Amino acid sequence: MEPRKILIVDDEPALSALLCEALELEGPYRVDKASNGLEGVEKYKEFSPDLVIMDMNMPVMNGYDSSRKIKSYDQDARILVLTGNPSDVRAKKTIQEGFALALLEKPLRMHDLAHIVSRNLPKNA
Repeated sequence: MEPRKILIVDDEPALSALLCEALELEGPYRVDKASNGLEGVEKYKEFSPDLVIMDMNMPVMNGYDSSRKIKSYDQDARILVLTGNPSDVRAKKTIQEGFALALLEKPLRMHDLAHIVSRNLPKNA
């Protein structure tokens, strides 16, 4: 079975590295990362991930705009919003407008990560 592909888009290198390591240890996942929303859109096109974990507050392009662009490129894209501020208007808007499936709050408990990811991966891949 091919490993499921996950893209992490976050401008915090330590968090991205921790998420990558945790996911690679948890399951048959191939993980890539991007450090801002614009890079995330480009990586999405190259990597074709099964799931994206998207930070909201980033330089160059924020998570809302990046999620919107990814969904315009691939309407079946599966995106999870990651934010340290769950009341962030952009985070709520990303969910309400259907660009993302769920909101994850920082700090994210690593033992919850595998469950959240497996629950949101497409079932037919």
